Amino acid sequence: MPICIDLLGREVSTYKCSYRVRGVVVGETNNTFLILAGGRVVTIPKYPCRFYVYDLGVLINGIYLVGYRDRRLFNCGMF
Repeated sequence: MPICIDLLGREVSTYKCSYRVRGVVVGETNNTFLILAGGRVVTIPKYPCRFYVYDLGVLINGIYLVGYRDRRLFNCGMF
């Protein structure tokens, strides 16, 4: 079940994840997010982390975000 939220450019923080990061999503691969935090880009796996999206006020389980951004959003009808 894909999640129809584009996280690119949004401020997020990890939750229930061994990687504690808060920053802006600047890139995405199939299995990771690239997050700008503290002046450096950190690679965080989508699974098993959860992500809190600040401007939307939602917590998203990363397992639903696995996959390429363009395919995930295309399947939602956003393109």
